This record gives sequence, C-alpha cells and structure tokens, in this order.
Amino acid sequence: MSQEENQKMPPVGGETPSPAPEPPAPEKKPSRSRPVKIYLTVLFCAALLLLLISFVMQQRNHMALQDLNEAIEGSQQVTDLQLENQRLQFELEGKEDLEAQVEEQQRQIEALEWLRQIEAAVRKSYSEAKALVEAFEETGLESSLPTQSSVEGAEAPADTYRQIYAMLF
Repeated sequence: MSQEENQKMPPVGGETPSPAPEPPAPEKKPSRSRPVKIYLTVLFCAALLLLLISFVMQQRNHMALQDLNEAIEGSQQVTDLQLENQRLQFELEGKEDLEAQVEEQQRQIEALEWLRQIEAAVRKSYSEAKALVEAFEETGLESSLPTQSSVEGAEAPADTYRQIYAMLF
C-alpha cells in the first residue's frame, strides 16, 4: 500500500497515526503595489489640494479685479460729474455776464430816457429842466449814459448831458 492509501484508511485498532507535518506557510512578501498605491493617493490628494488653492487664489484675484473695476468706474463717474460741474459753472458765469450786460443796457436805456425828458424840459422851462437834472443826479444814472454815439457824426449822450448841466448850473 502506498502512503496515500494509508492516510485515507481509518486506523486499525485505535491507533491514530500522527499527521504529517505541514510545510511552513510561506511568509507574505510585502506587496510592491501597496506603496505605489499610497504614493499615487498622496499625489492625487496633493494635486486636488493645489487645484483648490489655485481656485481660491483665482477667486480672490477676480474679486480684487471687480473691486478695482468698480473703483475705476466710480472715479470715472466722479470725473464726469466734475466736468459737468465745470461746464455748468462756465455756463452760469456766461449767464451772469449776460445778465450784467442786460442790466447795464437797461440802466443805459433809463438814463437815455431821462436825458430825452431833460432835453424836452430845456426847450419848455428852465426850472423844470433843473428839477429833472437834480432828480437824474439822485438816481446815479449819469454814469450809465453812453460815451459814444450810435449815430456817426452825432454827439455822444454823455457829452450832451454835460453841456445841458453846464448850461443849467
């Protein structure tokens, strides 16, 4: 009988044959793929971390650029408002100059009307002309009389008034 058959047969007479010693289990060699997997996992995590950091930095830069653009737009609006203000001030000065010219023209017209009344009074009555000259002096309009005539060759209204004044006083 072969050994294999012996082992398969039950023992006779109560003797138990001793089991054959099993060869020792081979030691497990550390797998080469495990450190590579850990290394790849660490690299992948590092790559994700770098992506997250770059995303956060990009968002911060984007926000900073938006703030800068808003500041530039705000300063542009301020500049536009300042230019509009200067333009309005220039127009206001122009209007004030025009108003001053209109006022001066009105004073001139009023002074010429006084002169016309004085000339008419000189033809009628000496005392009435003298009273009109004194009233005209009180108004302070004698300086508003034009010093040049608008009609070529005619005497200036201011000169006419001085002659009448010299004649009356």
